[in-house]
Amino acid sequence: MNQEDVVTVDTSEPSIPPKRKSLGKNYIYNLIYQLFLLIVPIAVTPYVARVLGDGGSGQYSFSFSILTYFTLFAALGFSTYAQREMAKHQGNKEKQSILFWEIFIARLIPVALSLVVYYALIGCNIYGQAYNVLMQIMAINVVAIAFDIAFFYQANEEFGKMVIINIIVKALGFASVFIFVKDYHDLWKYTLIQSLIVLLGYLALWVHLPFSIQKVSLKEIRPWKHLIPTLILFLPTIATSVYTSLDKTLIGLLVPGEVVVTLENGEQVVKKIADIENGNYEYAEKLVKMALTVITSLGIVMIPRNTKCYSEGKVEEVKKNIYTTLRIVFMIGIPLMLGCIVIADNIIPWYLGSEYTKAANLMKLLSPLILLIGFSNVFGLQFLIPTGRDKQYTISIIIGAVSNLCLNLIMIRFWKSYGAAIATIVAEAVVSIVMYAFVHKHISFLKVLLNSWKYVLAGIGMFIPCYFVGLQFEPSILNTFIIVIIGMSAYGIILLILRDEFVMNQIKKFFAKIKKKEE
Repeated sequence: MNQEDVVTVDTSEPSIPPKRKSLGKNYIYNLIYQLFLLIVPIAVTPYVARVLGDGGSGQYSFSFSILTYFTLFAALGFSTYAQREMAKHQGNKEKQSILFWEIFIARLIPVALSLVVYYALIGCNIYGQAYNVLMQIMAINVVAIAFDIAFFYQANEEFGKMVIINIIVKALGFASVFIFVKDYHDLWKYTLIQSLIVLLGYLALWVHLPFSIQKVSLKEIRPWKHLIPTLILFLPTIATSVYTSLDKTLIGLLVPGEVVVTLENGEQVVKKIADIENGNYEYAEKLVKMALTVITSLGIVMIPRNTKCYSEGKVEEVKKNIYTTLRIVFMIGIPLMLGCIVIADNIIPWYLGSEYTKAANLMKLLSPLILLIGFSNVFGLQFLIPTGRDKQYTISIIIGAVSNLCLNLIMIRFWKSYGAAIATIVAEAVVSIVMYAFVHKHISFLKVLLNSWKYVLAGIGMFIPCYFVGLQFEPSILNTFIIVIIGMSAYGIILLILRDEFVMNQIKKFFAKIKKKEE
């Protein structure tokens, strides 16, 4: 590139602050996308669970848990770091352009290193022949990390573009599952489709990029300076993987034995008990985290907003945002957690099939994750990270990871997937407690509790009728739907009777908007 062909970048901050994006719209955009990622799998999961069986699903789960370590190293801490740094310069196209290319180039290093080690282990047959084919296909996910530029849109609070692009890509991918995956032997096709969805989703984000950044001089780019800060954020990322993926890995390694199973077509296959345990654990965890998405979606859009507010010295506004999101965690998390417990026995048999006998109990055990991850999301991602307290965030995650690892090594040997579920709950509780210890001088959890007692009372009032109705109902789509409607109605009516301030304000705002449109 010639010097004449590039634009010299002015790194000064803009004199006019950028127009602030609508937080409500961004939350809706992100929620729509996250719900899409849930609704479509809700339709696909029963099909996949049956055609692949608990053994095939468990084999995929175990392989994916191993892949996670390589994708995490490939991503390093760039996603969180890049989003935060970009958010500091909203509206400054020149500075964001330099920052974008620095981060893109710097991330190629961990991606390349990750791929080298990944293929070296496959070549040494570390995973065993049964998993090697899946692992080779899953390498696409590692390559895809290099093209992940979601941080750019998130930092600029432009969630609408991400939503549209990814919905199209993922809809095509999920449709392909029904077309090409027909039985247990198509596990490799399912793996390929899932991997291609990730790669194409990232590549599609580049379509709008030329309109958002500009050419920069190579002399302005200093990519290596970002490696140390991202390494600091990588520590909590890899620690997080300990209690999000290591449980499945350890189930695969620590649970011994095989069984001969006869498929519906009469074919007999040998399944590892570990794969069966992982299959049940995978789907139980997935169902609980589907419910959790409603809460974490808000967290994603709050990171750039709180980062921007803090960089401008608006500390009180950051605290106000934290109190609001904590209250929302209680308001939404309590009925979701209790709802998972009360519908588990009814939904699992018809949704996943008769093979997944342990999934219902695992779903009940894992249900507290909704509140616990909601709390750590607020304390960590919405306060510690935006305010630059990376070390405190890292310490919290590492303590939780060590707790989880120790508990997994003990409990999985005795209680298999049940032990993994208990270890996960304890780890998330530890993370939330340690994070709050770091933020308690700024945020009063007691204040939030005192403002949230009505949600607890409404949750209990919802749970009791749903529990007894569930005892009378046989598992079916209709009966699960009826239980959910009863629960939602009971929860909403009780909050209206108690005249919860937060809920009443939202209702008033809603009707005020309608009245304004009519005028």
